[in-house]
Amino acid sequence: MTTWMPWRTRLLDRLTRSSVVAEEMTPAQLARMRGQVPMKAPYTWVFGTPAKGVTSTAHRVTARDGHEVKIRVHRPDDASGPLPLLLHFHGGGFVLGHISAYDPWCTAVAARARVVVVTVAYRMAPEHRAPTAVHDCLDATHWALEHAAELGARADSVGVTGDSAGGNLAAAVAQQLRDAGFAGLRHQALVYPAPDLTEREVEALQEADRRFVLLTPDMMRSFRRVYLGDGGDDSDPLLSPALGNLTGLPPALVQLAEHDPLRPDGQAYAAALADAGVEVRTTTYRGAPHGFITFPGFAPAALAALDELIGEVAHHLHEETL
Repeated sequence: MTTWMPWRTRLLDRLTRSSVVAEEMTPAQLARMRGQVPMKAPYTWVFGTPAKGVTSTAHRVTARDGHEVKIRVHRPDDASGPLPLLLHFHGGGFVLGHISAYDPWCTAVAARARVVVVTVAYRMAPEHRAPTAVHDCLDATHWALEHAAELGARADSVGVTGDSAGGNLAAAVAQQLRDAGFAGLRHQALVYPAPDLTEREVEALQEADRRFVLLTPDMMRSFRRVYLGDGGDDSDPLLSPALGNLTGLPPALVQLAEHDPLRPDGQAYAAALADAGVEVRTTTYRGAPHGFITFPGFAPAALAALDELIGEVAHHLHEETL
């Protein structure tokens, strides 16, 4: 059975076939894959351009162990009062990525959903194993809530979002905020999330008619091993939020990609949320590979997914509290 994929995405497939698993990456390769992305051509041909009318500022947050975590705050220039707050956690398998690559996406969400977006440069493996990443995200979230007034944001209307590994972190943060009794969490937008880090064989990954681009099953498992290390407990809900208590969580948007080995995990998490009584909207983007929201230049579905996410975030974070 053949599967459809846009020609631009097929081109990306050819350009990235030399990708290696996380354990085999050299320090030089890691540094290159974590470098700041300049917002100029040819990079903007791939990632897009930041939205106009949004001011982006850098801050540093002191984590629980004293480390200074970098964050970037995006706020619409024409906002006259405090706006809802959206915490964003980037993808990259807990190993790769830089928040600058998300400037086009974050500024678009800030401008069009009318929210303050705070994106977190959490520490990554293998230098920093689990649960450092989720601790950094939690510490940055608490800092943003405590300093909401300074950021021009509201602490009573908050959302979390992230893609891939960032979707795992967003789901974990949502559960931790609920457990802490925080009443201001209103929405979670999870983009092709990785909510279950337990080592297992997923039968769906072996289907002959699946074509994976950018992330293969072997790469996926490699990222998990590097992040968890020898001491990470993959059954801990802090690391595998799919294994946590899902009751009482806010409404969720779960966006999935057709050609993605994480699609079954995302589908299972969305179903489990619904079974727990959580309002869930799930969309699978046909012809899209893992990571597609970050490269609209190669994946036409990225723009439709952005529109959907902005609509859901705006609806839930601006909805009046009953």
